[in-house]
Amino acid sequence: EQERVADVGDALLFFSLAFLLILLCQLAVFAIAHVRLDSALQHPGLALTAQALAYLLTLAASGWLFPHLWELSFLQGIHWNVLAARRYWYWIAAGGVLLSAAAQASLHLLPAPKTDPFDSLLTTPHAAWLLMAFAVLLAPLTEEIAFRGFLLPALATAYDWLALERSPAGLDRWQRSSLHSASALVFAAIFSSVPFVLLHADQLSHAWGALGVLYGVSLVLSFVRIRTHSLSCSVLLHASYNFSIFALILISTRGFTHLEKLGH
Repeated sequence: EQERVADVGDALLFFSLAFLLILLCQLAVFAIAHVRLDSALQHPGLALTAQALAYLLTLAASGWLFPHLWELSFLQGIHWNVLAARRYWYWIAAGGVLLSAAAQASLHLLPAPKTDPFDSLLTTPHAAWLLMAFAVLLAPLTEEIAFRGFLLPALATAYDWLALERSPAGLDRWQRSSLHSASALVFAAIFSSVPFVLLHADQLSHAWGALGVLYGVSLVLSFVRIRTHSLSCSVLLHASYNFSIFALILISTRGFTHLEKLGH
């Protein structure tokens, strides 16, 4: 695999495509439902539907487009490396549970957000199951591809290129090796986590404490992606993290049949 496959141009193209599809899906879903787009916050179910549809279309479009640009399969280009996930799946899944427990414990020590947007989605068992499926399956896959599959390696490559010694020897080293430097990977992990957190800012009501905890979670996801050289490992960790959150809700509400216990 080539570490420098996803460069800054690839990342910009991916995020532009995703943004366009999210906007188009929101317009389509809200138009079909005869709801004004500016009132999306009052219709979180429709917003989630549009987001899920946009995620699916983004994955489909990217899976077709980028192999033509890379002359590699999409999974090779994003460094999927499923063999690593197969080897370490037990430890990664357990790590997601522990990471979730640590994050929840940290949140209990911080001021709670004034409102929880998820409360407006967890209104019926059917809606709760759909939200869980989105959070455990589709969201981790799409978000890890975006932030750890495209943005992280793109920033690392940009860092190494800017730090490159502009000499024949430096250019020769660049051509002979496709590995990122340790400092580039640290830089990429730090700064690729910022838009990841901002993506979830509305879900956390822009509470700085909760956003800080999520930033720490993103750094752990980045570390796993870098350490294992496998995007599938960070996807599994992300999915396990999200599943742990919903598992507690599932248990406390007896299979989403008593959602009133959440304080609705």
